[in-house]
Amino acid sequence: MELLIEEVEDMKELKEVLKKNKQIAEKYEVAVIVYAFDEDNKIIFQRRGLACRDERLKLETIGGRVKQDDVNFRTALHREIVEEVGSDVEIKIEEFITATYAITFDERYQKEQTWIYLVYKGTLKSGKLKIAEPDKCLGYERYRIGEVDEKELSNGAKELYGIVSRKYGNLR
Repeated sequence: MELLIEEVEDMKELKEVLKKNKQIAEKYEVAVIVYAFDEDNKIIFQRRGLACRDERLKLETIGGRVKQDDVNFRTALHREIVEEVGSDVEIKIEEFITATYAITFDERYQKEQTWIYLVYKGTLKSGKLKIAEPDKCLGYERYRIGEVDEKELSNGAKELYGIVSRKYGNLR
């Protein structure tokens, strides 16, 4: 479900914005995600590995869980980019795209997990993508908007891909 909110800086601000929304569970995790476009306007996806908590072997974008010690969401996203693709890659984090709310099933712990996804647009400026977490990432695939087989996307990525496709359809 897309949340119609403006960009928020940190957890305190997010909680304040969401406290009036009765559809949001009291407890949720927050993830930051970048839809990174390369020089050919292709979106960089990663193929999820077998050690992922859910939706293994599906395509997902770069990002992950916000940690308590992250100063703000953009810093958290930068940390996630380095963790997933290595420190030799420069992905410029640009505009905030949207926030969504989703419930996934954590196969590792056999329970539902409630998420708020904060999504940003980014551009690959330089460097070669590295598989920094080989148990969680099998490799990278790049697709223009409209080229990816949506059955290959994780459930969370499907909704976000639709939003990104509508907003950046001119980048086909």
